[in-house]
Amino acid sequence: MSAAVSPRARILVLTYTPIDREPRALKQIRHFQHHADVTTAGFGPAPVEDVPHIELDASPPVRGIMRIPGAYTGLLGLRLYRWFDHVKPRNVAAFTRLSGHEWDVIIAHDVQTLALARALSPRKGILVDLHEYAPRQNENSILWRMLIAPYFRWICRVQVPEAAAVTTVGQGIVDEYRRRFGFESTLVVNATPFQALEPGEVSVPIRLVHSGIPAPARKLEVMIEAVKATSTPVTLDLFLIKDGSEYYQQLLDLAGDDDRIQFREPVPYADLVRTLNGYDVGLSVIAPTTFNLAWCLPNKFFDFIQARLGVIVGPSPEMVRFVEQYGIGAVADDFSAAALSRVLDSLTPQKVAEWKEASHRNARELSSEEQVKVWGAEVDSILEHARR
Repeated sequence: MSAAVSPRARILVLTYTPIDREPRALKQIRHFQHHADVTTAGFGPAPVEDVPHIELDASPPVRGIMRIPGAYTGLLGLRLYRWFDHVKPRNVAAFTRLSGHEWDVIIAHDVQTLALARALSPRKGILVDLHEYAPRQNENSILWRMLIAPYFRWICRVQVPEAAAVTTVGQGIVDEYRRRFGFESTLVVNATPFQALEPGEVSVPIRLVHSGIPAPARKLEVMIEAVKATSTPVTLDLFLIKDGSEYYQQLLDLAGDDDRIQFREPVPYADLVRTLNGYDVGLSVIAPTTFNLAWCLPNKFFDFIQARLGVIVGPSPEMVRFVEQYGIGAVADDFSAAALSRVLDSLTPQKVAEWKEASHRNARELSSEEQVKVWGAEVDSILEHARR
């Protein structure tokens, strides 16, 4: 957002998540706070010091019709979506806390907040930031597909097209929203803030790393199996959230006593990129078991770039596009352990050093500082259109 257009525009950044752990919201807040009067609203404490925050209730009391057993599923099952939006406890409680204020622009995160943003009637318009393809977010759940997916499709068909601007995280998702619902959205990838780091010397054995959550749908076991099978001297460190799940234990058991594979203590996100900088290659091989995983372009991919690592990915279209355009790594033929092992078999210190240098050369261009300018331009456009 350019200060020349509206130096003191009033902007609300709205989420139905713990907002201090919402990377896209945090990037927006830190960008717009320099040019506008920003307020945040979401679950949990204030995400950014010196920015006014209105904490929303994640589990508000249930009142009225919603106290009737089965009302929640009944309204969704009967597809009474406008009524559901009006009586949904989170919407009612949040509207009570926010309705005494006025904003020029509301940045509404994901489809769940859109009804609330519309009810708050910002003076200039709404920018809705769709983090992924909403109608297929939890498609592995039958109940979700039956009740929530039709509701999300209705929001995408009826409410999203009325927003002043729409952004989302990947080109494949931009294309799918256009194909299914006819609205245009602007691409803003989940880039990582620029880090003033240098690529380190390539280690022998080559140090591989992966960070994230131990989600079974992502099939992280493929990376462990590939490392165990490769003939190249490598190690693999895994920075995974210790969620106590059966799947996490399965990964531990699969690694066994192989000293090349280590499960490290998770580090705070603020320290993650500098920690990753001590490695050589980031693995971002994520099985396409859902639509959103098939088209994913995750934070970790850009974390690896800012850490000045090479990157090895599966044939995920969004990640392949960046790997090939910028020459920062390699693409496995498929998502199997055998395919990844073949890539590892071909590694040499010289090749990895070239990838790391390519990440270093392109780190500025692929940083979040460049991406947030897109949100700035969208908000500028909303304000300028309203002024005309």
